[in-house]
Amino acid sequence: MASITVYPHTLRQAVLDSREDPKAIASTGKDLAELPQWLDRNEPFPLSFTKISQLGKALHVPFGYLVKSVVTPKNPEPLLQYRTVNNDHAPMSKNLEDLLQVMHGRQDWARDEMMANGLGANALVTSQAHTKDSRVLGQAIRMALHLEDKFILGKNDGARFNYVRRQASEAGLMVMVDSMVSGTRRRLDINEFRAFVLLDDVAPLIFINRNDSHKAMLFSLLHEIGHVLLGNEELFNVGDDKMAVHDSDTERLVNRAAVHALVSDGDFRSHWNEFTAGGGSSVWDTAQTCARRYGLSALALVIHAKELGLANDQDVKEVRRLTQRAIHDDEPRQESGGGNQNFTNAYRLDDRYVGMVHDSVQRGALPFTDGLALLGVRSLKAYDGVVRAKGLEQ
Repeated sequence: MASITVYPHTLRQAVLDSREDPKAIASTGKDLAELPQWLDRNEPFPLSFTKISQLGKALHVPFGYLVKSVVTPKNPEPLLQYRTVNNDHAPMSKNLEDLLQVMHGRQDWARDEMMANGLGANALVTSQAHTKDSRVLGQAIRMALHLEDKFILGKNDGARFNYVRRQASEAGLMVMVDSMVSGTRRRLDINEFRAFVLLDDVAPLIFINRNDSHKAMLFSLLHEIGHVLLGNEELFNVGDDKMAVHDSDTERLVNRAAVHALVSDGDFRSHWNEFTAGGGSSVWDTAQTCARRYGLSALALVIHAKELGLANDQDVKEVRRLTQRAIHDDEPRQESGGGNQNFTNAYRLDDRYVGMVHDSVQRGALPFTDGLALLGVRSLKAYDGVVRAKGLEQ
């Protein structure tokens, strides 16, 4: 049976972070019966794939974390103070806690790797720190990502999101996307968060919750890019139906900038007026038509129409009401269980990040076990699959 080297200090940290009783875990079955003895060891030792998997499930820890040679103890998560609605004192779920730990680990590694390769600060971080105008911030996002209308207007929602994500990655922003805690089957809750940004002057990282719609994911991505340019961290958990209700001044600025990044006022006026002329279409139908054109939600666009004097407060209330109904009627988005698992694994990861990990492994600077952990996969076969799916040479 295949085995993988594990490190006692990594196992001890995983048990400590999980708050589980190792003796209780050991009593659950023969695969983990020796857990207390493993924790007492001083030198690395081999464990079977099955035992590591079982331990990960018992501790609610990603497989990749358990095979890391170096771990960083958890610190209190500062990101919680940047939640965007009135739930600052709500406890953080174990899923979000574990996800943040994984993302901090990836960011820390990427930062060190980039600096070792002579790369300095990303010029986008805090580049609009003093901006108070949403149009200025929106245009800054558009210019930073080199966005072109031909890849946005009237396109498929998924393709549109992938395009903006790719442009963000090429601009030096790591964008991770997943529906579950990395390396587990524990699904993330969009009611807890939709996206977050971990600010760093060298390796800023954005995470998007894939349990959302592509329209919502696109808005979240642009929203978080706005925060990178402003230079502040954030955990974004405002859904379409709550937009502009609980927003602070900064959130209103970033929300409007996200729209301006994709929507030109002239094109929008023309398109909106075309459908409302003579009372031919309801405000809901018009907002939905615009949503299909620009890839943003009907509510975000009717709010934009109001700012341009094309809609009123009653129109916004009506679209919000119908949005809430649509959200209630729709089933939560589920990540497909079919298709090619290699492409699914690859989709979760930022392109440039995978390239850095693979290059480091190829140079012998990073052990394969750490490469597996950084990519959130469990085997060399899965690792090779991600590399191929990203179009990287073996």
